[in-house]
Amino acid sequence: MERISVFIVKKMFIGLLLGLLSILSLPVQAFPEGDAEKGKRLYEQGVSHNGQPVKALAQDGIIFQGEDASCLRCHRRSGFGGSEGGFYVPPVSANFVYEPSRKDRNDRFRAAFLEAQNIQHWVRVRMPRMRPAYTPSTLAVALREGHNPSGTEFDQLMPRYQLDDQDAANLSAYLAILSKTISPGVDDHYLHVATVVGPNVNPVERDAMLETMQAYARWYNERLYSDIAHESSARAYGMDVRNSTRLWKLHIWELVGPPETWRAQLEHFQHQQPVFAMVNGLVNNAWSPIATFCDDMRMPCLLPLTELPPDRREDQGGYSFYYTRGLQLEADILSIYLENMPDRLENLVQLHDASRFGAEPALRLAGQLSARLPDLAIQTIPYENPRALEAILKNLRGKVGKDQGIVVWSHPDDDSILEILQRSGVQEQPVFIPAHMLRKQMAHGRSEFSSPLPDNLYITWPFSLPQTYQADAFRVRGWMRSRGLPVKDERIQMLSYYGMNILRDSTRHLFEHFYRDYLVERIEHEVEGSPHPGIYPAFSLGPEQRVMSKGGYILKPDEARKSTLSVVADWIVP
Repeated sequence: MERISVFIVKKMFIGLLLGLLSILSLPVQAFPEGDAEKGKRLYEQGVSHNGQPVKALAQDGIIFQGEDASCLRCHRRSGFGGSEGGFYVPPVSANFVYEPSRKDRNDRFRAAFLEAQNIQHWVRVRMPRMRPAYTPSTLAVALREGHNPSGTEFDQLMPRYQLDDQDAANLSAYLAILSKTISPGVDDHYLHVATVVGPNVNPVERDAMLETMQAYARWYNERLYSDIAHESSARAYGMDVRNSTRLWKLHIWELVGPPETWRAQLEHFQHQQPVFAMVNGLVNNAWSPIATFCDDMRMPCLLPLTELPPDRREDQGGYSFYYTRGLQLEADILSIYLENMPDRLENLVQLHDASRFGAEPALRLAGQLSARLPDLAIQTIPYENPRALEAILKNLRGKVGKDQGIVVWSHPDDDSILEILQRSGVQEQPVFIPAHMLRKQMAHGRSEFSSPLPDNLYITWPFSLPQTYQADAFRVRGWMRSRGLPVKDERIQMLSYYGMNILRDSTRHLFEHFYRDYLVERIEHEVEGSPHPGIYPAFSLGPEQRVMSKGGYILKPDEARKSTLSVVADWIVP
């Protein structure tokens, strides 16, 4: 019996061995080859390779699908993740996913975000999560089951995705190229930055902007040289400043000719010396040709000094950031005020010059009022020059009643409008004007005017109130004095300083990751925390938002002191 049992055991063992060998000899089904373009669509839009929305299960049984389940929602367009509400969203770009994790993740997180977080957050970040580099197959397991190749479970905020092998392969192929190659405009020594100056700009404003920017670039480089030279300050959070920062080289791109020729000029400048980003900028026309160029080049364009930014929804994203929506915003503010006036007008006459500074806000206001006040009679009259405007105003005098208002839109360089309004004798009707008609008189921070303003004047005002105390403005003025900068146009100079300062605050968090999409996300993160000189009351940005100041006031001459302004409508956000 014992020999029979041994024989049976041996036979069973041989049978099992032969079965195992036969299984191992079968061809292994390879993981499918990925399509990076389809992977990008899944990452950014949440669309599967078959055109259907992807689905994912989040905590508490919530199901996300389509765009709501896209990777971009949390890991951002750059793939570098971020921090929100005490939670850390790790990077998923090529140089992180396909390399083993690093030991200094906590120090790098603190350096990148400089935020106070709760103790639970720091415990999570400090947890050892060393793992090997991902492969397409281990990435698929991670997305479906919620753990990395070492078995460490992801936070519950990370959804568990319902992806087939082809979707996982496509996403893997896209992550393999996401933020892998450093963006143009960065070399071993310099980060190249450009500013744009258009033809026929006000020379005082041009010099105020360029001199401030050039002084800032020199100051920044001097400080960086000093940090690099001293070993004690050359390392921060375990990183070498020499490798994670660059000196700045500022390039001035001077445009000539009409706007339709600007694109070719911008492409020529970029071909000669690629730049990493644009900052500030001044043109005497609409900013649209430059914004389109920046979007096409995927180049961050920070805070141009323009009153005619492109007319687009604020949350549409793109690569250009703006202080406000310019004259479009002022038209919207005025439409809301007219809708809510105690004594509502029955008739409105709009007068505008032929420039885009006149025609575009007039068209915007007419469209807004047709929706808000359908019973309001609106007459829009273009005028060719200041003399024609004065003739129209004199013709209106005495022919309209108190229930009629007058709106005047003009080019910012036309400084004769206030004098024309005073000479016209139109006093019974309210007259509405944009803020730039008073801008030159307030260029040096004055809150009073040399001569009284007409009683019937109403001004849309997207700036801080003239009498407001702004502590950070003293910091900028002190910096200007320390650099020997004369005050030429304080508003332009303060905004030019702020644009450069935001660039500095944002780039210092990039470390060696010089990617334009990452810079865009850092700008969104830095705006609210960076001191600003108070030209505008407050700045805020959310993901994909591109306009920092979103409202304004309606002002009029003070009843007691005609040379100052008082508020008739508090902060209005259209």
